This record gives sequence, C-alpha cells and structure tokens, in this order.
Amino acid sequence: MGLTQNAQNAIICNMKIFLDTEFTDFPESECDLISIGLVDENGREFYAESTQYRPEACSDFFKQIVLPLLGKHPDRIVGNYFEIAKSLNEWLKYYGDDEKAIAIDYLGDWNLLVKLLVLLPEEELVQNVKGINIWGDLDPMALEYYWAEVDAFGHTEHHALWDARGNKYAYKPIVRERHNV
Repeated sequence: MGLTQNAQNAIICNMKIFLDTEFTDFPESECDLISIGLVDENGREFYAESTQYRPEACSDFFKQIVLPLLGKHPDRIVGNYFEIAKSLNEWLKYYGDDEKAIAIDYLGDWNLLVKLLVLLPEEELVQNVKGINIWGDLDPMALEYYWAEVDAFGHTEHHALWDARGNKYAYKPIVRERHNV
C-alpha cells in the first residue's frame, strides 16, 4: 500500500535539505562562490560548480585543497551564477510551496545561497525557503567517522556536495534513527 499524495507531501515539506558551499576566501561576503551542494534526507542531490569565480581571488588553502576537487562529480552543473541560480531554483521547486528547511552549519553558506537566488526575478523564485543552523545538532563522532572512512564513503572534506552529505550523515536525529534500526 503506497502513501497518499497528502502523506507524501507531508514527508517532503518536513524534510531537511543540507547545504554546503565552497568559496574563494574569507570573508565570504566579499568572495566568489566556487561550488554549491545540497542533499535532502532521502539522498536527492544538487551540485553545481561556477565558471564565474575569479581564480586569482582564491586563498592558498582553496587553491591547494578545494580547486583540485572540482570536476569530480559526474552529474554536476557547470555554469555562471545566473545559470546555477536557475537550476537550483528549479531543483527546489520539487519540494512544492511548503517550507523548505535548509540545514546549515555555517552562516556564510546561507548567505551565498541567498546571493545566488536573488539573481532571479522575484516572481520566479521558489517560496518558503528558510535556513536553520544545525551546527549544534551535528554529532562530532559521526562526522569524524564519516571523514575517516574514505574507502567507505569515497570522498574527502572541502567539496561542497561531499560536505553536505557529511552533515546529513552526522545530523543527530538521523544518527539516532540509524542506531535505533
């Protein structure tokens, strides 16, 4: 017996969407977005890499650690900020008109998401998107395990999608659910 449409919609609207970004340098308010990754609790993903960031604006850390990770995801969207904003807006429409809870562990990620979406005409923007800070709701041991198990999970830190997946993995309510199964 399948779920009714109302039950499916209720599941979608209460779902958290985990967000992470990579950017050229701190402070993020003055930087360029390099990549953005989102993953919902069911594993639906969005990942995009920008062609618009300025490589010369990258700190040494981002040049050495972040930039070599680009181009590794086969389903990535590659484009300028406007193209990424359009694709992200379409991706978010899947969740309907109900509230979309974007789970962040760093306020700068939220600011970069908003900076992207405001590039679109207001009448086209998906509605009811709100950020929620989950920093205190991440299980440090689960996160440490996630990054230590490169062979199991297949990736390392500082890739926007992989970091979003890591936060989803370490989100305490999901950790508790995983241990109670």
